[in-house]
Amino acid sequence: MAKLQMLSFIDDDILERRIREESNYCDVAHLYVATYGICQVILLELWPLDLDGNGRLTLCANVENPNKIDGYFNWKGAFNVSTYNLPLDVSRRLYEFKKFDDEFVEYVANLVLDVLTEIDEINGGKNRLTQRRDEILQKLRNCGFQKKILLERYSKLSRDRKHRALVYSCFGQSVGDALKVEIENVATSEVVVSKWIDEELPCSLFQHKSCINKTRWDGDKFCVSKGRPEPWDTIEVELPANN
Repeated sequence: MAKLQMLSFIDDDILERRIREESNYCDVAHLYVATYGICQVILLELWPLDLDGNGRLTLCANVENPNKIDGYFNWKGAFNVSTYNLPLDVSRRLYEFKKFDDEFVEYVANLVLDVLTEIDEINGGKNRLTQRRDEILQKLRNCGFQKKILLERYSKLSRDRKHRALVYSCFGQSVGDALKVEIENVATSEVVVSKWIDEELPCSLFQHKSCINKTRWDGDKFCVSKGRPEPWDTIEVELPANN
């Protein structure tokens, strides 16, 4: 059975278009972008998760489309994906948030866990999400709804072995799915420089290590080459002068 690889929201396309045109909200952004990092943190916490044999689950907001039927749909036969149409009141609540603060993160996390638990029960409850839900939510709170994963393959010692460049995939509401480099002093473990590889945060592209081609030290600079095909986009992270 396939593991769940992608978990995300999708905007009500009619409402999203109107919001973009009228700019009525204080913090105008796609629901997909605003929730992307939270979904990835939950997916990582539950990994590996075989929910219903499909690799993708999309939660669909539904505010201005009265013809949508609420609930879970398994499209395994045709597309190997699942969708969940959110009820009108839930969808409206998502769009009522004027900023993406801790209350928003908590609401989204609870909503996602409710949906995952319902789908798990429909498919036999093999993941025991009903019994584990409160424990999972507490773990998410304990980590601040953020995850940072070291990409060991791309992390390298400098030639003089005085510094180590650590490459991370970082997940969370404020960053989405973003790449970060931290260079630490080997002797003291002090982080002497830290830099996001992505220009805009939150980043909602599926980054992970798939977009990195190679990393290398060039004197006092650590270089990350990413993107396909060539020419690659190379980002340089330079050591401070006093190091």
